[in-house]
Amino acid sequence: MKSIRCSKGHFYDGDRYASCPHCQDGGEPNNTVAFKQSDEDQGTTIVKGSDSESEYDPPIIQNDDDAKTISILNYDQVEGTPKPTVGWLVCVKGRFEGKDFCLKSGSNFIGRDGDMDVCLAGEASVSRKRHAIIIYEPRQNLFMVRPGDSRELFYLKDEVVLEPKKIEKNDIIQVGTVSLMLVPCCDDKFTWPLPE
Repeated sequence: MKSIRCSKGHFYDGDRYASCPHCQDGGEPNNTVAFKQSDEDQGTTIVKGSDSESEYDPPIIQNDDDAKTISILNYDQVEGTPKPTVGWLVCVKGRFEGKDFCLKSGSNFIGRDGDMDVCLAGEASVSRKRHAIIIYEPRQNLFMVRPGDSRELFYLKDEVVLEPKKIEKNDIIQVGTVSLMLVPCCDDKFTWPLPE
């Protein structure tokens, strides 16, 4: 993740967005931020952006035990250390035909909302959040699909997915009117080393 701060003080992922998504949605200046400054600040949230606050007022510090959980199987995403790519979903039919979507270890959420790992923005046939989930499990070196939180269905090789199922190279999932093919990076010939 490439953390960038825009001119209005918002933090966003520069690898995912070309410009600040908060500003595009009409976000107010300095209305962000859960942000870890150093190892000593772990569990501390810096809150800025009240209407009465001047830009020179110090931030309000709150101790917060709801800091972001980092999975040991997701190859700790420390600033400047991206999680390795384990594969791709490539759109073979539908609005995004020819586009690829990078998959990381753990759960990859599919939906049309901007914070989804596989973002099918603007595709009305796809649920906004978690229509489907693609999982890469590094210890067993396998890919799986499972239903998300949506009421909508999706299909693996033209069969409805109602429970977790194994997915293999070149298998096609259909989410709404979009067909996505799995192209693994990790397979029987290559895997990333597991963290110790």
